[in-house]
Amino acid sequence: MNKIIIDKKIVSNSNDIKIDENVITFLKNGDYEIEYIASGEYNLSFVINGDINILESSFDKELNINNRYIINKGKLNVTKFYDNKVVKEVINIDLCNKGASVNYKFANICKTEENYIININHNDEKTVSDINNKSVALVNSSLKFVINSNVLEKANGSILNQTTRIVTMGECDTSISPNMFIPIDDVEARHGSVVGTFKDDQIFYLMSKGISYKDTLKLLVKGYLLSNMLLYHEIRKKIIDLVDTYWR
Repeated sequence: MNKIIIDKKIVSNSNDIKIDENVITFLKNGDYEIEYIASGEYNLSFVINGDINILESSFDKELNINNRYIINKGKLNVTKFYDNKVVKEVINIDLCNKGASVNYKFANICKTEENYIININHNDEKTVSDINNKSVALVNSSLKFVINSNVLEKANGSILNQTTRIVTMGECDTSISPNMFIPIDDVEARHGSVVGTFKDDQIFYLMSKGISYKDTLKLLVKGYLLSNMLLYHEIRKKIIDLVDTYWR
């Protein structure tokens, strides 16, 4: 997998991307890994001109991010996992031309304070966005999502999906604001937002099989965070080890 390291300077082992200051242009279809290895402020643009899969991750950092995905054509798949100290992140997704699409899957464990704003801009017809956020909020944490889907009048035939779920693990401050700004009729739009705990019948079923309450929570959290995420072995292992550490 082609890897991009985000530090004070952007470093990559791939000839399939072009780096021009804070603009990263993907020159070929393929799979790319992006890792933030240092705390700090980042303002990056990713230019997509084909079918691109991006795996993003960050662990134990303090991040202030304002990034933009510019999708000129093709499909962008983003799989992202965070386990950080503090995060303030604004993500802008521009679907610039007919048929451009994005599938954005984010998961995190929030332990202090994290704020996310995701702006999706449907700028042409038959563009598609599928936004899926899955979070676990630990006790005494603060976690907020604002998701804004914006549709231009010429973006007929577009499809918009938003799904955000926060599982709370004790007293915490959480909120989800799903917004869709649609001035035309020829659009498919769906959204769902849930804040709550795991269902009692899920916990009861696993414990009825002889699994302890602590191990039941581990299994549920692992399955919840890892579901529908395209992760290679090393990142999966990091997430599993994190869950084992939090619920040991």
